[in-house]
Amino acid sequence: MDIRPRLRAIDLPFALSCAVNQAFLPVLFLQNMLSLCMEYNRERFILNKLCEFSDRDAESSFMEYEKTASLNTVRFLTLLMGFTFAVFTLSDYYYHGTENDFLVSVGLRGAAFFITIIAFSLAGKFERYDRTLLMITLTELIVFATYLLNLYNQKSHESALQFMTVMLLILTVFLIPNKLKNSMIAGCVILASYIIFCAIFLDSAEPPSLPQRGIYLSICLLTCAIFIIGRERSQRKQFATEQLLEFLSITDRLTGIYNRGRFEYVLNLWIKNMRHDPFCLVLFDIDNFKKVNDHFGHSAGDEVLIETAKVVTASIRDDDIFARWGGEEFVILFGSTSLERATELAERLRKAVEANPCGEAGSVSVSVGVAQYRRGESILEFVNRADEKMYEAKRAGKNRVIAES
Repeated sequence: MDIRPRLRAIDLPFALSCAVNQAFLPVLFLQNMLSLCMEYNRERFILNKLCEFSDRDAESSFMEYEKTASLNTVRFLTLLMGFTFAVFTLSDYYYHGTENDFLVSVGLRGAAFFITIIAFSLAGKFERYDRTLLMITLTELIVFATYLLNLYNQKSHESALQFMTVMLLILTVFLIPNKLKNSMIAGCVILASYIIFCAIFLDSAEPPSLPQRGIYLSICLLTCAIFIIGRERSQRKQFATEQLLEFLSITDRLTGIYNRGRFEYVLNLWIKNMRHDPFCLVLFDIDNFKKVNDHFGHSAGDEVLIETAKVVTASIRDDDIFARWGGEEFVILFGSTSLERATELAERLRKAVEANPCGEAGSVSVSVGVAQYRRGESILEFVNRADEKMYEAKRAGKNRVIAES
């Protein structure tokens, strides 16, 4: 998952504990972290009534997370459901009056088992995991439909056994990991269909009576719903916490953009996977930053860093990688970009920073160096070439862009 600087962070209680543990850090840092935490909690990881994230990107990310964690379990339990249903073919022999009726039962149970085998095979082939879960839900309903057909085909009935079988099917629906809405739909369809089927085709005078079956199965359904709501909330809370930890590990805590470690990791991947498209590195430094700190104080200096990061973040493309390199230095990675185009983009950023006032310190300028990657060189060599051009820009009078020739 690509966690961009514009992502918003986390669970407020967790953020508060982080703040307490790091109380020695500057007050501005703590305030910035708490604001990120509260905004992230409000907008990204809010659960709706279906126990899903209201933010579609967050829900899609969670589905990918669940696919990795639960796919094998879902496939196994689906196949086990079909196998168990097929094994009960042995008991059907006692409930059918003729051999033909028994053969019909064998065919129905065999068809249900075959469908679960198909679901087992297809479960990992869908690109979107929610479609896999929808297929599993349909499989559950098909298995139940074959069970109703088998009941209709039987010549003698035992209400208690039917009741227990339907209850087991409802429990199975909620046992197989799925979305709350899918499980609730399947459970309600099974309950309603069974009650209607009993009222029309079966002798409702046998215990348990039809009203009792409806009440007991409704209680079972409600209990399962409470269980799955707790499970869904717990899993999503764990997911949100893991996203927070990842966010904190790759983010500069003052500006909210990538930190140096994350940038070096991404740059290393780009170098390893380089094909033919050129990519460029832009390194820039805020001019006269020490004077800002000396004259206005460090809080004003921090505000300059934050505002500069905001301006650049709003100006770059979605695929560009922007990070704080250290102190007042920032670095940008422009993918699939020629040196000429990177220089144009850097000039645009320089003008945007210069035009943006940074609170008490007013407008600031930046000196920018641009370099294009040369195949075979290390990260250090690549960054050093951009660094040399940045200092060349400073020596030439600052507030300018210089690219390698």
